Amino acid sequence: MEKHLSRGNVCLSIRLLLLMLAIVLVGCTLFVITPELEDSMTVGKVFWLHLSTLLLAGCAAVAFLWEHHLKYFYFSIADGLFLAFAGIVLLTYDWELNPAPEKLLFGGQLLVLWFLLRLMLNQWPQLCEYILLVLVVTGLVESVWGVLQLYGVVASNHGIFRLTGSFYNPGPYSGYLALVLPMCLWKVLSYDRKNTSRLLVNKIIYYMMCGIALMILIVLPAGMSRTAWIASIIACGWVYWYKYGAMQVKALLEKYRIKPIVFFIGLLFIIIMFAFGLFVLKKDSALGRLLLWKVTGKAIMEQPFTGVGLGGFPVAYAEAQAKYFSSGKASGPEIWVADCPDYAFNEFLQIGLEQGIIGLLLFMLLLCYSIASGIRAKQIGVVGSLLALMIFSLASYPLQLPELWVVLVFLLAVSNNDAGKFRYVRKRSAVLLIIGGLGLSAYGFCSHGLQYYPAYKEWRYVKQLHNAGIDDSVIDAYTNLTLQLPHRPELLFETALCFNGEKRYEQATHWLYRAMKLSNNPMIYYVTAQNEQLMGNYHHAERLLLHSIQMLPERIYPYYLLTQLYSDSLFFQKDKYCKVAKYVLEHRPKVESPAIQEMRKKVQEHVTKLKLQIE
Repeated sequence: MEKHLSRGNVCLSIRLLLLMLAIVLVGCTLFVITPELEDSMTVGKVFWLHLSTLLLAGCAAVAFLWEHHLKYFYFSIADGLFLAFAGIVLLTYDWELNPAPEKLLFGGQLLVLWFLLRLMLNQWPQLCEYILLVLVVTGLVESVWGVLQLYGVVASNHGIFRLTGSFYNPGPYSGYLALVLPMCLWKVLSYDRKNTSRLLVNKIIYYMMCGIALMILIVLPAGMSRTAWIASIIACGWVYWYKYGAMQVKALLEKYRIKPIVFFIGLLFIIIMFAFGLFVLKKDSALGRLLLWKVTGKAIMEQPFTGVGLGGFPVAYAEAQAKYFSSGKASGPEIWVADCPDYAFNEFLQIGLEQGIIGLLLFMLLLCYSIASGIRAKQIGVVGSLLALMIFSLASYPLQLPELWVVLVFLLAVSNNDAGKFRYVRKRSAVLLIIGGLGLSAYGFCSHGLQYYPAYKEWRYVKQLHNAGIDDSVIDAYTNLTLQLPHRPELLFETALCFNGEKRYEQATHWLYRAMKLSNNPMIYYVTAQNEQLMGNYHHAERLLLHSIQMLPERIYPYYLLTQLYSDSLFFQKDKYCKVAKYVLEHRPKVESPAIQEMRKKVQEHVTKLKLQIE
């Protein structure tokens, strides 16, 4: 009997080790950087997730086949919400334009990962603590990575910022550290000195969590991310309040006989002053975010239920901003800080624009239900991390990064492990059938996703040739790449520039118009307008430049291009020329640069040559 139990324990340990190794590999998505691929900070992580999830599915299949006593698998409300949100993404997607096929495959793999984790944690609940340990250790690695970057030992991933960790810039890096900190704090606060049976283990965990929290607190201020600071303060404050806060505040008020209303008014005043200080710290940035959210809200109201589909934010935002500025309702400061970003810097607004209000409600219900489930399951550290991520998502773009979607799925799976149950699978064969279906789905998403790998590798090589000025030999390669990656506007723009170098403006313009449907980059409009002018399509060129000015009224370059257009002998228009020339010569830009000075010099020379009087 003892031998049988010992053999069973060994088998269980092997199964758990197998799954733990696969979970670590999925968690390592955070650190993947593939310099041999174009867009190495993002696409490499996507490919890694495809492969690691497929491996996890294989390990799970082996572990479940090896397990003779399978528990019933319960479908929860969270499973239904996750599936419903995925269904909304598919329903609202623009299948004709197909702007984000890789994101669809990535989302499918996340769905597979979700159900794999749900099945595994249901069968072996002890994996919950292990997953949290993996996330905390990644926070340690990131914080050490950041310290080494600050001291110049390790290079950052951005030419301007010194501190990025494994991310591209300090914003999402700081957000990730803010997400890990509440888990560390909860482990520190939960240290049980009276549990003599596990005293050594508890001590090791306690001091490890203290060390990781200290490292994060050292690095986090250097990231200069106000949103991350706020997220970490609120999330850690909530964790502390749940453990001790209510009792301590009550005792403090009773001891010093302070009325609760006075205490909360003072607390509110401190919060307002803190918020004002953060606003003043980067005033233009804050005003830009406010404009961004305002215009995104207007865009949502244009298509509140259908949305614009996954990947449709950039173009929809640019069109909404152009309408807003052309209406004359925008203020001077709004026009001054305007830009055309690829993200809404508020994940809830971006989901509302892309998946509509129904998609947004489903996503928020999933988060709220998961937080409630986590509180019931006493997963307070996980709930704190979810709160930090939600707060950070209000003014940043964490869910535009594949690695943070992986972390979110981990957190949701752990918090919903003991969630409410409304359907269950009884039979062993049915559970194994679900595992098999997930494995096949993981293989399908992986095989389709990895088809893009050679294209990204070739793109990196061809781009290097293009930057070196070797255009003759890369046009065919670029044309072939655009057929493989027609959803990447950056590639389409580079291809168009190659055709422009050969004065093949018609072919270049074909790819530029495709890029306009995918991106709000104003340079696409500028280059297309120049091509239209060279082909003699002056009215098309004028329309493109005027539309780009409606999008970003403060830019000087489109006015400069209009001076070239209106001074063309076949399209000469004196009044319009004088108007745009005056703007180029007199307007004060955000940043004075040699390029602007050169444009002014050329316009002034041309005005003198034409003997025009600019008033």
